[in-house]
Amino acid sequence: MTESKCPVSGASTTASKCPFSGAAATSYPNAAKAVDGIITNLTNKRSSEGMGLPEAMSQETIDMIVATAPAVAPKMLDITKCFYEKILGSHPELLQFFNPAHNVPKSENQPKALAASAIAYATNITDLSPLLVPGGPVQAIAHRHVALGVHPMQYVVVHEKLMAAIGEILGDIVTPEIASAWSEAVLFLAKAFIDTEEGLYKALEQREGGWSGFAEFEVSEINALTDSVKQVSFKPPSGSPLEGKKFDFTGGQYLSLQIDIDGDNLTAPRHYTCTSPVGADYLQCTIKKIGGGKVSTYVHDNLKVGDKITLSPPVGVFTIPEEAETSAVLLSAGIGVTPMVNFQRVLGDRVKLVVHVDRAEETHPYKAFFEESGAETLFKYTSATGRPKASDLAQETIDKVGKDHEFFICGPESWMEDVQAELLSRGAKKVVCEVFGSQLATGCPFFASA
Repeated sequence: MTESKCPVSGASTTASKCPFSGAAATSYPNAAKAVDGIITNLTNKRSSEGMGLPEAMSQETIDMIVATAPAVAPKMLDITKCFYEKILGSHPELLQFFNPAHNVPKSENQPKALAASAIAYATNITDLSPLLVPGGPVQAIAHRHVALGVHPMQYVVVHEKLMAAIGEILGDIVTPEIASAWSEAVLFLAKAFIDTEEGLYKALEQREGGWSGFAEFEVSEINALTDSVKQVSFKPPSGSPLEGKKFDFTGGQYLSLQIDIDGDNLTAPRHYTCTSPVGADYLQCTIKKIGGGKVSTYVHDNLKVGDKITLSPPVGVFTIPEEAETSAVLLSAGIGVTPMVNFQRVLGDRVKLVVHVDRAEETHPYKAFFEESGAETLFKYTSATGRPKASDLAQETIDKVGKDHEFFICGPESWMEDVQAELLSRGAKKVVCEVFGSQLATGCPFFASA
């Protein structure tokens, strides 16, 4: 068999193996039929054999994804934009999973996040272990899905609309073999999520004060920490199965608040770090008022003690195991300080330095808490000294306590990336970051409401 170049990817290949060669493409000129066949067969299989999700990907599927990923990648943003138009057009109830500020599907932010996730998955298809490790992308996304209350059958809708978008955007280049491979790859990933989420739901129910899904709570206390930051506490209402319970969770995890502001059940849950002490008989989060933020504005302007809201249990992977023996340095900016509150409580004197950047002393939440904790502090206020360079902040941090610690960072994404890079360049061995909001490749690929 003669070797030639793939007309799409340009790779040197053989006609029988190249999915884009003339022989392969002209044999199956109707991509829509190929994709429709996959969807129909899968639906029938589910109805007779449960979900019918693959336990593993075949080698043929892996080879096909490897072969086609370079050609599909440049079109992935178009595919994901088409996907969101299809899924939200036919299932508007899924809008409840999206923050209106993200303007899905009109904005490209969420399609870009999904495209980046899909490309990362496809390009690492031969070894997915980095995605599946504890605390890795799949687990982080699964925690977000559980916080939102994503149901396993919603993956059926995701699969159907994503495959339809692939067929529409790529056209007749999609042979039945290509459609089958991408379908199996999507379903294998869906199974990884569903299995992880099922285990997480069970674990949340079994821990002290645990539950799954959304439960009704009552606002028990509201305190203003600054002009733009409020601390809101919640207790189960009288007669609730959770009444009188103490709530176990892991420091650094977040709560999800669901408030039906407009009475249409479409207000997306919002995620806020849980700032109550682990094991307290109440739950608490600390919320900054964001310009244009629907829920944060409602909380600051309208929410009052005695109001009822629903919460899903604390979840998230930006945590410190209590049995960890390492020393830690906590670095935050703005409202990114909130995970550090329970980090400090859990780690105690293992925290060697608390670094925080804010606009001014009066806008700095939890300033007194950290000053009274006994840890050394390094606070920078931009209104007084200007925004510190990441290089200067990293150097001053290491000059104070050295590099042999775990560094935990939370704040604006670009700031974290810069500080992380500067710490690593100075010899820090482990730097862990948390991003509030959408995060490319490691954020929630289908639903996002932070």
